[in-house]
Amino acid sequence: MEWTERIVGGFARVLNVLSAVWLASIALLILYDVVGREAFGAPLYGTNEIVSNSVLSILFLQLPLSILTRSSLRTTILYDHAGDWGKALIEAASYILAGLLFLVIAFGSWPNMIEAWAIGEQEGSGIVTIPVYPIRTLVVFVSFVGVAVCALLTVRALTQPSEFVRQGSSDGA
Repeated sequence: MEWTERIVGGFARVLNVLSAVWLASIALLILYDVVGREAFGAPLYGTNEIVSNSVLSILFLQLPLSILTRSSLRTTILYDHAGDWGKALIEAASYILAGLLFLVIAFGSWPNMIEAWAIGEQEGSGIVTIPVYPIRTLVVFVSFVGVAVCALLTVRALTQPSEFVRQGSSDGA
């Protein structure tokens, strides 16, 4: 079990670092576009397409670590009144639902991803077109990582309820 946690956790951290690098790159791209447009009358064509496709990707790359560190937003009306087992069951139920959501996203996006690769799907018109198939692949891939993270947390909540609940309260969750 420990090696699984290390692999999933390490992978989630790598995805989060990728999202941070991507986000910084997008910020620089927007800065370059704005300065080019205002100072030199020469915008960077394709910025809108790149940014619009990047938002979803950055979000998806951050989700696994956010869930793993239990940093998600939650309502605690019932949770605060439950004991350790009750809290662990609430946690497990929420991770099962989240895992099912990720699974539905992955399987629901699979046909579109395959088609996007087959036709070389592009977005944009005119001067710049941006390939969309890598973004569709990222959504499917990270959704499967999300399933793994949710499964790991569900097992931890059900097998070590007291420790799991204490970890969550010390993590600021």
